[in-house]
Amino acid sequence: MKVSYKVAFGGVVSSLCLLLMFLTAVFPVLALALPIFSGMLIAMVAIEINVPWGFVTYAAVAVLSIFVTPDKQAAIFFIFFFGYYPVLKLELEKRLKKLRVIRWVLKFAAFNAAIVSSYYLIINIFGAMDFFAEFGFTGKYLIAGLLGFGNIVFILYDSTLSLMIITYIKWFRPTFLKKIK
Repeated sequence: MKVSYKVAFGGVVSSLCLLLMFLTAVFPVLALALPIFSGMLIAMVAIEINVPWGFVTYAAVAVLSIFVTPDKQAAIFFIFFFGYYPVLKLELEKRLKKLRVIRWVLKFAAFNAAIVSSYYLIINIFGAMDFFAEFGFTGKYLIAGLLGFGNIVFILYDSTLSLMIITYIKWFRPTFLKKIK
């Protein structure tokens, strides 16, 4: 595969990701959904080219999303988790095909580290701790409960991401490639 194709494909996907990230200002309700879709686009780079190129595309979009994305919380979620996780998932499932338990432990470790570190950053930058302080003593339990609920939602996200990748590989990719040729 030629380097020019890789650069062009990565550039097109990067621009689409940045457009989606910019749209978080237009559609604030989609502040989590648009970074998720951006990550799926980056997974397409990893599928079509290779995993290292997917991480390079993620890095480019992550740096540019800091400047382009008006909703900084969406940018933080993209940078800390939704941007690189689809590529990481592809790599983990390729390398640890038969080691399902270890694969899930690594996935949960990546998710929890990303969520805790991103919320730590959000709390210290945006002062969200005032929100939890209003709940008094139960505010600490609210944070733990949200993390537990987040792990349940992560399982749903991971399985949905698997379905999206399978749909891309088995349906969209052959249909799209037929129209190009």
